[in-house]
Amino acid sequence: MTITGTADYTIGTVSYWSDDQLQTILDSHRADVQFYALEPNPWQDVGSVVYKEFLSGLENLEQGTVTYLQTSVGSSVGTANYSIDYNRGIVTFTADQNGTAYYLTSRTYDMNGAASDVWKKKAAQVALRFDFSTDNHSMKTSQIYDHYIKQAEYYDSMKPIQSVTIYRGDT
Repeated sequence: MTITGTADYTIGTVSYWSDDQLQTILDSHRADVQFYALEPNPWQDVGSVVYKEFLSGLENLEQGTVTYLQTSVGSSVGTANYSIDYNRGIVTFTADQNGTAYYLTSRTYDMNGAASDVWKKKAAQVALRFDFSTDNHSMKTSQIYDHYIKQAEYYDSMKPIQSVTIYRGDT
């Protein structure tokens, strides 16, 4: 998404972009969810309704021990009973769950927001470049900045819309 590597550029003695630097930007676009209700997604199987798939509505979940399922009473669900599509936030059980309530604890990342931030930082690094011509040659290095800003705008346009529900307390 950002065409980065550890040899992109160096400022002083710091080379960009290391895994730690990218992780710092990702962490600034992280949301931690705890006991997040999953939505059952029933489907027909030979005339009866089965509940094997549950939707979180979240994308880009972190894999590993930070992501797990619980029942409504807080007990953990064994990982042998389900699989998770971490990119789409879909939990699929091996057997029918009969509409049981399940809750997800995980971290989710806004990958587009993180990509936009990286492109903006890359643009800042080349902002002072200028165009020049000499001996029938023309160098248009300012186009690099324009390209980076367009990439940042592209990923900004794909960020999820943030909204909240507001309840009136005076009614």
